[in-house]
This record gives sequence, C-alpha cells and structure tokens, in this order.
Amino acid sequence: MRGRELRYDSWEFRAASDLAMRLSGSSPVSALIGNVVRDPALIRVLVAVWRLPVVDLRVRRADADAWLGTSFGPARRRRLAQAVLELPTVEEQYLAGRPKQALRTNLRHARDLGVTSDRIPTYEAWFEAASTILHARFDGHAVGREMDKPEPGQQVAYYVARDAHEAPLAFAGAALFGQFAVLLTMLSHLDRHPSASWARYQLHTFLALDLGRSGVKYLLVGSALRETAGNQYFQHLLGYRARNLRVEVIESGAT
Repeated sequence: MRGRELRYDSWEFRAASDLAMRLSGSSPVSALIGNVVRDPALIRVLVAVWRLPVVDLRVRRADADAWLGTSFGPARRRRLAQAVLELPTVEEQYLAGRPKQALRTNLRHARDLGVTSDRIPTYEAWFEAASTILHARFDGHAVGREMDKPEPGQQVAYYVARDAHEAPLAFAGAALFGQFAVLLTMLSHLDRHPSASWARYQLHTFLALDLGRSGVKYLLVGSALRETAGNQYFQHLLGYRARNLRVEVIESGAT
C-alpha cells in the first residue's frame, strides 16, 4: 500500500464525492472534462484520488464475478476510491483514540440497552432472523430478492444483532475470499425501534473483529465516493479509508 490519505472529512473528499455523483449515469470522459473546464480546482481533487494508497487484490474469476461485478478484464484493473477497512484483531486497539470516541459512545448505548451480536452458522437461520427485519421495512421485499443463498464453493459469513429480548435488530453478510471480505449487506430495523441505531454500530464492530481474528485483512464495501452522506459518516466513524484497489483476476486453471 502506498500513497496519501484522502480523509472522509476533507474538502477534497467532499468535492470528489460530489463529482462522482454528478458523473453517475453520464458519459464519464466527456462529463469529466466538462466539469474540470468549469472548475479547474477539480484537478487537485482528481490528483488526490489517483494518489490514494493502493491495495492489491488477487481474486479468482468466480469470486470477482460474484462479489465484485463483471467489469474486470483478464489483467490488473484499478478501482478508485473504494471504502476499505483494515480489519482489527484487538478490540482495545481498534477503539482507542479520539477519532473513535463517537463509536465508543454508540457501543456503550448498545451495551446499556442489552444489544448483543453473534455470527450465525447457517444461511437458513440467518435469513429467518433477517426476514423479521425485512418485513418491518417498506423496502424489505426489494432487498430480500438480493439475499439469495450462495452458490457451492462461495463462502459467506452471517451476523445478527438482537435486543435484550432476543428480537433481531440488524443483520449483515460478508463474502469471504482469502485475506479479503466484501460486505454484501447490512441492514437494521426501522429507526423507530429504540435500539436499532445503536445495533448497527455494535454489529459492524463485532463483524470486523470476528473477521480480523479469523485471518481476513481487509473488508471492502464499494465506492466511498458514491455512498450517501449518512453512510459516509457511518464508515468514517468505523474507521474506513478511501483506497484504490488494483485487482488481478485469476482465470480458471491459472496457477
């Protein structure tokens, strides 16, 4: 990994995020040129994105197609400004320092309310708990269609947070491949549930420590720049960083 930091709370990050959202759905090259012509300060932003630290990801074709999309060619390919969390193995070290003060506060709220999180051993048990949350959400039906059982050979870790009465509050799933994991889904009960907002922080912290202690080094989410402001704030508190991915896809039969 090399390069310089592009912090979530910096002007460059906010400008890059605004630019990424404006370019979404348009012709990227012509739209980018037009934006830079109108605002030359964006050159500084583009340079900051290009110089982000690089994480090298070597992944099988089947995993790349399943978890990273189908846009990868046979050689190395770069994905810019992805949200990446370097996974912790020691809770005290992960939560230490002033930047984690808000996270510590949120975790204390969850603990005081009796919220607990666990890794669920089977897809069926996880989906049963997740369905309780999906049925209470207006978008639950649409999200549920994206939570199919993994194909043979695909590895996914499942997690659920529950309240003091064992009712599901939040669920998450992460696809695993070697030292990397992709956060496939993470959803909480409607915010009107008194513990839902705190459960997300506890569940993610539990997931991060569990994966880190299992030997996974990086948790990937997707573009840091195209997330909503709320999700960017959530990622910032949890310790995510914007990183460029350099992906090498290993074709079937390659050594």
